[in-house]
Amino acid sequence: MSENQPRGEGGEFSEKVTEQDILKVFDSTDDPFMTAGEVAEELPISRQGVHYRLERMREENLVGKKKTGAKSAGWWAKVAPRLDPAVAADLEADEGSAISHDDLAAELGAE
Repeated sequence: MSENQPRGEGGEFSEKVTEQDILKVFDSTDDPFMTAGEVAEELPISRQGVHYRLERMREENLVGKKKTGAKSAGWWAKVAPRLDPAVAADLEADEGSAISHDDLAAELGAE
């Protein structure tokens, strides 16, 4: 998806890539860091657009950056993306069914 962000009939951007979308890309990989180009491959936005957004996110301490060469850098998320509201609601609903580690160990030892 490394093409430029799609535009609607009137020339406006038809999709908006949020900070959460970018954080989700980092969350979806086991790589310790990614280049702006690798992030852009997963989103409907150009590498330059991702780089600009990552620089802004770095100022907000959401991502980290390390230069890996004269013109390249590795990026990583410093925070996790927010949970989808439906997932958060499910977790809250299940909160009462959780069991502590000590209680679990006691139950397993009692058998």
